[in-house]
Amino acid sequence: MTKAELVARVAKTRGLGRGATKKLVAQIIDATFNELGSYFVRARSSRKNPAKFTYPGFGTFTKKRREGRIGRNPRNGEPIEIPAATTITFTPSQTLRSLLNPPKGQ
Repeated sequence: MTKAELVARVAKTRGLGRGATKKLVAQIIDATFNELGSYFVRARSSRKNPAKFTYPGFGTFTKKRREGRIGRNPRNGEPIEIPAATTITFTPSQTLRSLLNPPKGQ
């Protein structure tokens, strides 16, 4: 799904009111993602207290630090150094998992 598709789907949602134009919806979505991004950039995290954003019914985004390591070049098998990096992981909620993987027989 692209940003334009997301904006169009949210703009069609009932109950938003007459003032909910696609432009307004796009501004709200942009503001939301900008705030989430800046939160994860600013947030200090440790192994015991990682920076997290949880949206009930959808899942949890967690800021994690990956240590540097030695990997292999897939073309020639030579060892290469992979530097340490900070990344975001996503864990889907149980609700989302059950929607993605319904029980058999339904």
